[in-house]
Amino acid sequence: MKYDSQYYLLEESGESTGYMLNQIEGSDDGLERLMSLFPINRKVLGPGRVGISEGNRAKFQPCDYHETAEQLVSEKFRQVLAPFHLPGVDFYQTNIVNGDKIWSEHYYMHIWNHHQAIHKKRSEILGTYIDDRFTLLKLSLDEKVLDQVSLEKRLVFITLEEKPVFLFHESVVAALRAADLSGLGFRRVDSWSIGSAFEDDDDDFYDDL
Repeated sequence: MKYDSQYYLLEESGESTGYMLNQIEGSDDGLERLMSLFPINRKVLGPGRVGISEGNRAKFQPCDYHETAEQLVSEKFRQVLAPFHLPGVDFYQTNIVNGDKIWSEHYYMHIWNHHQAIHKKRSEILGTYIDDRFTLLKLSLDEKVLDQVSLEKRLVFITLEEKPVFLFHESVVAALRAADLSGLGFRRVDSWSIGSAFEDDDDDFYDDL
């Protein structure tokens, strides 16, 4: 269980939770492949476009992180990650559109660095591991898998294919915390469960950035 205390799940927090953003007409078609476990840089030929589908549009101001069906981050967020030279993590410029206002310094973050690192005995699921037909209730990471991967290749990665879980190593989390970003928090793997998003934010393992 040594990795359960080293990795965090990225979560929406604060003002970003009051809005839902989605791709709108004019967004590059290649960005429909953001959940793919392979690079899509040759598929994306132009910028993305995102609109507000829920929330008070009159009061909207973009945060550094918005959890859409994918992960939408600011230029400030992207610059924090740049020194890590993360393998299997790409960024695609995306405009947030709200009426006549356009914010252009945002990016869809495509994480396609994938490790099948779920510990099947310690994790809790609803369903079956056969063909990944399950809902993840509680997560534990498999040290036998991650021990075989160098740190630089597992600083940020996803596990699960259909419903990916985005995992950030504590060193990356420390850098993001120090940057004073808005709209995001982290929950450590050993304190995460499917219902943890509804728990009190005073949880010792939860950090609202």
